[in-house]
Amino acid sequence: MRILSRYILKEFLGNVLLGLLIFTFVLLLDHLFELADLLLNKGVGIVLTLKLLFLLLPSSLSLTLPMSILLASLLTFGRLSENNEITAVRASGLAAWSYMKTPMATALVASFFLMPFNTVWAPRAHASFRQLYVQVLKRNPLVHIEEKTFVEIGDYHLFVERKNRKSKEMRGVTIYKIPANGPPLRIFAERGRASVSGDQGITLLLQDGRIEEVDAADPSRWIYTNFKDYQLFIPLVNKQTGSERALEEMDNQELRAEIGQLKRKNLPFPILACQIHLRWALAVTPILFASLGIPLAIRLHRGGRSIGFGLSLLIVVLYYVLIMGGTAAGQRGVWPPWFAVWLANGVMLVTSVCLYRGFVKK
Repeated sequence: MRILSRYILKEFLGNVLLGLLIFTFVLLLDHLFELADLLLNKGVGIVLTLKLLFLLLPSSLSLTLPMSILLASLLTFGRLSENNEITAVRASGLAAWSYMKTPMATALVASFFLMPFNTVWAPRAHASFRQLYVQVLKRNPLVHIEEKTFVEIGDYHLFVERKNRKSKEMRGVTIYKIPANGPPLRIFAERGRASVSGDQGITLLLQDGRIEEVDAADPSRWIYTNFKDYQLFIPLVNKQTGSERALEEMDNQELRAEIGQLKRKNLPFPILACQIHLRWALAVTPILFASLGIPLAIRLHRGGRSIGFGLSLLIVVLYYVLIMGGTAAGQRGVWPPWFAVWLANGVMLVTSVCLYRGFVKK
């Protein structure tokens, strides 16, 4: 590699890494708080927590890698232009491609990586994360219980007014059971504790409360029973079937198979088609972001990191508003799926070509 290419590549890759760290942290911030709560307050081991975090990372990389390429293009070439290094390179007789080819090649490699990543690897990681999370909840269903939140456990709905995270004591416990066939049941208790009985269910030890149930002989009458201590066992029922899968958990081959089934039944399938096109469209965004960010940063000529971060956020927001809006239109059948999803990429491509042509003519 030429000295100029190595010089630009070193700074470009450093800025890509910076963008990955920043954008990944921002996108996973909510999940990080949830995982920290699982580790610190819910008794989930550090190994399981780290495994959940590792399986979460692929879901964000589809977005953070293109965003990082854009940020690196703006920061790297913004600094080179601000220090007049681009002017010096051009004055030496080198064409624009001589300093653009290295970051463009890096963006091309990123796009080739995202093609199988978005279509196969990320959906499988998402499915593995969901399966592991369900196993964690089944192993320790108490992670469900939060203050002032209705929680469904088996056939019961549980509401807790306050919960002491250290002593695990609950206050203001309300339990509802409304079976499909049979009378409803309500239980109120001043205090209570919960414990897991293996994989079979949860045992609730309730104190100072009341049970309200409908009289089986006369459904118009309610029976009220006060208690000092009451033990309730709630068996766990796994309601999830193997066929229930989110679109994000299905790779492109599975989506195409599902589309084939819908076609044979003469049913619409724009949602599945848009999902396939969306994965491919996001895979080529590193090339589009690099081709847009490089000439834009050189034309602005100054501003440093603050302008680079601001521009990258603005471009990313505009792009994802376009692509999400187009995807929504495609899913509703307003536009063909391929046109609706790829419209945002087309706008980016046209803008990049206009910027590059204006930059070369200068």
